[in-house]
Amino acid sequence: MARPRNEELYCKIKQAAYDQLLTVGFENTTYRSIADACGVARTAVQNYYPSKTALALSFFEDLLTAIRNSVNKNNLHQDSEFDTMFCIGQSFFMLLMSGRGARKLLLDLTSSRDITSDVLNFEYAWGVEFLSPGRTVTNEQFMDDILVAMGGYYELLYNYLKDGRSFDVSLHLGQVVRAIMQDYGYSYEDAKAYISSHVLSSADFDLIRRDVQAALQQSI
Repeated sequence: MARPRNEELYCKIKQAAYDQLLTVGFENTTYRSIADACGVARTAVQNYYPSKTALALSFFEDLLTAIRNSVNKNNLHQDSEFDTMFCIGQSFFMLLMSGRGARKLLLDLTSSRDITSDVLNFEYAWGVEFLSPGRTVTNEQFMDDILVAMGGYYELLYNYLKDGRSFDVSLHLGQVVRAIMQDYGYSYEDAKAYISSHVLSSADFDLIRRDVQAALQQSI
Protein backbone atom coordinates (compact mmCIF):
# COMPACT_ATOMS: atom_id res chain seq x y z
CA MET A 1 0.00 0.00 0.00
CA ALA A 2 1.33 3.43 -0.93
CA ARG A 3 1.90 5.84 1.92
CA PRO A 4 -1.45 7.53 2.64
CA ARG A 5 -1.81 11.26 2.28
CA ASN A 6 -3.54 11.56 5.64
CA GLU A 7 -1.26 9.54 7.90
CA GLU A 8 -3.15 10.38 11.08
CA LEU A 9 -6.50 9.24 9.67
CA TYR A 10 -4.95 6.11 8.19
CA CYS A 11 -3.44 5.11 11.55
CA LYS A 12 -6.75 5.77 13.31
CA ILE A 13 -8.66 3.59 10.85
CA LYS A 14 -5.99 0.91 10.94
CA GLN A 15 -6.05 0.72 14.73
CA ALA A 16 -9.84 0.47 14.86
CA ALA A 17 -9.86 -2.18 12.13
CA TYR A 18 -7.15 -4.31 13.72
CA ASP A 19 -8.74 -4.00 17.17
CA GLN A 20 -12.06 -5.22 15.80
CA LEU A 21 -10.52 -8.12 13.89
CA LEU A 22 -8.89 -9.29 17.12
CA THR A 23 -11.99 -8.88 19.29
CA VAL A 24 -15.01 -9.79 17.15
CA GLY A 25 -13.48 -11.62 14.17
CA PHE A 26 -13.70 -11.07 10.43
CA GLU A 27 -17.44 -11.37 9.79
CA ASN A 28 -18.42 -8.97 12.57
CA THR A 29 -15.86 -6.37 11.52
CA THR A 30 -17.56 -4.15 8.96
CA TYR A 31 -16.83 -0.92 7.14
CA ARG A 32 -19.65 0.66 9.12
CA SER A 33 -18.35 -0.53 12.50
CA ILE A 34 -14.83 0.72 11.70
CA ALA A 35 -16.18 4.04 10.41
CA ASP A 36 -18.35 4.51 13.52
CA ALA A 37 -15.39 3.78 15.80
CA CYS A 38 -13.35 6.45 14.00
CA GLY A 39 -16.12 8.99 13.51
CA VAL A 40 -15.63 9.03 9.74
CA ALA A 41 -17.65 8.13 6.65
CA ARG A 42 -17.73 4.53 5.45
CA THR A 43 -16.05 5.60 2.21
CA ALA A 44 -13.03 6.83 4.17
CA VAL A 45 -12.39 3.27 5.37
CA GLN A 46 -12.86 1.85 1.87
CA ASN A 47 -10.35 4.35 0.57
CA TYR A 48 -7.60 2.53 2.49
CA TYR A 49 -9.04 -0.99 2.40
CA PRO A 50 -10.99 -1.63 -0.83
CA SER A 51 -12.09 -5.04 0.46
CA LYS A 52 -12.33 -6.75 3.82
CA THR A 53 -9.95 -9.40 2.59
CA ALA A 54 -7.41 -6.66 1.88
CA LEU A 55 -7.85 -5.54 5.48
CA ALA A 56 -7.20 -9.04 6.83
CA LEU A 57 -4.13 -9.50 4.62
CA SER A 58 -2.77 -6.11 5.71
CA PHE A 59 -3.09 -7.22 9.32
CA PHE A 60 -1.40 -10.54 8.57
CA GLU A 61 1.47 -8.78 6.80
CA ASP A 62 2.04 -6.42 9.74
CA LEU A 63 1.84 -9.34 12.17
CA LEU A 64 4.33 -11.47 10.21
CA THR A 65 6.72 -8.53 9.86
CA ALA A 66 6.59 -7.83 13.59
CA ILE A 67 7.26 -11.50 14.37
CA ARG A 68 10.17 -11.69 11.94
CA ASN A 69 11.71 -8.50 13.37
CA SER A 70 11.48 -9.95 16.89
CA VAL A 71 13.01 -13.26 15.82
CA ASN A 72 15.91 -11.48 14.15
CA LYS A 73 16.41 -8.93 16.95
CA ASN A 74 16.59 -11.63 19.61
CA ASN A 75 18.62 -14.01 17.42
CA LEU A 76 16.03 -16.75 17.83
CA HIS A 77 15.91 -19.87 15.68
CA GLN A 78 18.65 -18.89 13.25
CA ASP A 79 19.92 -22.42 12.61
CA SER A 80 18.64 -22.31 9.03
CA GLU A 81 15.97 -20.67 6.91
CA PHE A 82 13.68 -23.58 7.75
CA ASP A 83 14.23 -23.11 11.48
CA THR A 84 13.41 -19.41 11.20
CA MET A 85 10.38 -20.02 8.97
CA PHE A 86 9.03 -22.64 11.38
CA CYS A 87 9.53 -20.25 14.30
CA ILE A 88 7.70 -17.42 12.52
CA GLY A 89 4.87 -19.71 11.45
CA GLN A 90 4.40 -21.16 14.93
CA SER A 91 4.39 -17.68 16.46
CA PHE A 92 1.90 -16.40 13.89
CA PHE A 93 -0.69 -19.09 14.51
CA MET A 94 -0.10 -19.33 18.25
CA LEU A 95 -0.70 -15.59 18.58
CA LEU A 96 -3.92 -15.89 16.58
CA MET A 97 -5.04 -18.85 18.70
CA SER A 98 -4.44 -17.05 22.00
CA GLY A 99 -7.56 -14.85 22.01
CA ARG A 100 -11.25 -15.59 21.50
CA GLY A 101 -11.65 -12.84 18.90
CA ALA A 102 -8.53 -13.89 17.04
CA ARG A 103 -9.72 -17.50 16.97
CA LYS A 104 -13.01 -16.20 15.56
CA LEU A 105 -10.99 -14.34 12.91
CA LEU A 106 -9.29 -17.59 11.89
CA LEU A 107 -12.57 -19.49 11.90
CA ASP A 108 -14.24 -16.87 9.72
CA LEU A 109 -11.39 -16.86 7.23
CA THR A 110 -11.10 -20.63 7.01
CA SER A 111 -14.87 -20.95 6.59
CA SER A 112 -14.67 -19.36 3.13
CA ARG A 113 -12.86 -21.22 0.37
CA ASP A 114 -12.35 -17.98 -1.60
CA ILE A 115 -10.86 -16.11 1.34
CA THR A 116 -8.71 -19.08 2.32
CA SER A 117 -7.39 -19.14 -1.24
CA ASP A 118 -6.47 -15.45 -1.00
CA VAL A 119 -4.73 -16.06 2.32
CA LEU A 120 -2.83 -19.04 0.90
CA ASN A 121 -1.61 -17.03 -2.10
CA PHE A 122 -0.54 -14.19 0.20
CA GLU A 123 1.36 -16.54 2.51
CA TYR A 124 3.01 -18.28 -0.42
CA ALA A 125 4.20 -14.95 -1.86
CA TRP A 126 5.41 -13.83 1.58
CA GLY A 127 7.21 -17.09 2.32
CA VAL A 128 8.81 -17.74 -1.07
CA GLU A 129 10.82 -14.51 -0.80
CA PHE A 130 12.07 -15.74 2.54
CA LEU A 131 13.55 -18.96 1.15
CA SER A 132 16.67 -19.49 -0.95
CA PRO A 133 16.19 -20.63 -4.58
CA GLY A 134 17.99 -23.97 -4.14
CA ARG A 135 14.98 -26.22 -4.61
CA THR A 136 15.15 -29.66 -6.23
CA VAL A 137 11.76 -29.27 -7.95
CA THR A 138 10.37 -26.81 -10.45
CA ASN A 139 8.79 -23.57 -9.25
CA GLU A 140 5.41 -24.86 -10.40
CA GLN A 141 5.79 -28.11 -8.48
CA PHE A 142 7.00 -26.22 -5.41
CA MET A 143 3.96 -23.93 -5.47
CA ASP A 144 1.64 -26.92 -5.91
CA ASP A 145 3.26 -28.74 -2.98
CA ILE A 146 2.99 -25.71 -0.69
CA LEU A 147 -0.61 -24.97 -1.58
CA VAL A 148 -1.57 -28.61 -1.04
CA ALA A 149 0.21 -28.76 2.32
CA MET A 150 -1.11 -25.40 3.56
CA GLY A 151 -4.57 -26.08 2.18
CA GLY A 152 -4.72 -29.27 4.22
CA TYR A 153 -3.42 -27.40 7.25
CA TYR A 154 -6.15 -24.77 6.98
CA GLU A 155 -8.84 -27.40 6.45
CA LEU A 156 -7.70 -29.19 9.60
CA LEU A 157 -7.50 -25.90 11.49
CA TYR A 158 -11.06 -25.03 10.46
CA ASN A 159 -12.42 -28.32 11.78
CA TYR A 160 -10.63 -27.92 15.11
CA LEU A 161 -11.81 -24.31 15.50
CA LYS A 162 -15.37 -25.19 14.51
CA ASP A 163 -15.51 -27.94 17.13
CA GLY A 164 -13.75 -25.85 19.78
CA ARG A 165 -10.90 -28.33 20.10
CA SER A 166 -7.32 -27.56 21.07
CA PHE A 167 -5.05 -27.36 18.02
CA ASP A 168 -1.36 -28.34 18.17
CA VAL A 169 0.18 -25.67 15.93
CA SER A 170 3.73 -27.03 16.11
CA LEU A 171 2.69 -30.57 15.22
CA HIS A 172 0.52 -29.72 12.24
CA LEU A 173 2.53 -26.80 10.90
CA GLY A 174 5.62 -28.96 11.20
CA GLN A 175 4.13 -31.22 8.53
CA VAL A 176 3.93 -28.24 6.16
CA VAL A 177 7.54 -27.20 6.78
CA ARG A 178 8.61 -30.82 6.36
CA ALA A 179 7.02 -30.84 2.90
CA ILE A 180 8.94 -27.66 2.04
CA MET A 181 12.21 -29.20 3.22
CA GLN A 182 11.65 -32.27 1.08
CA ASP A 183 11.44 -29.99 -1.97
CA TYR A 184 14.91 -28.80 -0.95
CA GLY A 185 16.32 -32.31 -1.01
CA TYR A 186 15.84 -33.43 2.59
CA SER A 187 14.67 -36.98 3.12
CA TYR A 188 11.37 -37.51 4.92
CA GLU A 189 13.09 -38.82 8.06
CA ASP A 190 15.74 -36.07 8.13
CA ALA A 191 13.11 -33.36 7.70
CA LYS A 192 10.92 -34.94 10.39
CA ALA A 193 13.81 -35.13 12.86
CA TYR A 194 14.85 -31.54 12.09
CA ILE A 195 11.36 -30.16 12.68
CA SER A 196 10.87 -32.07 15.94
CA SER A 197 14.08 -30.54 17.32
CA HIS A 198 13.09 -26.96 16.45
CA VAL A 199 9.72 -26.60 18.16
CA LEU A 200 9.20 -23.13 19.60
CA SER A 201 9.67 -23.00 23.38
CA SER A 202 7.18 -21.21 25.63
CA ALA A 203 9.91 -18.80 26.76
CA ASP A 204 10.78 -17.80 23.19
CA PHE A 205 7.11 -17.43 22.32
CA ASP A 206 6.50 -15.16 25.33
CA LEU A 207 9.42 -12.98 24.23
CA ILE A 208 8.11 -12.76 20.67
CA ARG A 209 4.58 -12.03 21.89
CA ARG A 210 5.75 -9.08 23.98
CA ASP A 211 7.74 -7.64 21.09
CA VAL A 212 4.87 -8.09 18.64
CA GLN A 213 2.32 -6.45 20.89
CA ALA A 214 4.60 -3.44 21.32
CA ALA A 215 5.42 -3.28 17.62
CA LEU A 216 1.79 -3.39 16.50
CA GLN A 217 0.89 -0.60 18.89
CA GLN A 218 3.73 1.53 17.52
CA SER A 219 2.82 0.82 13.91
CA ILE A 220 -0.72 2.03 14.37
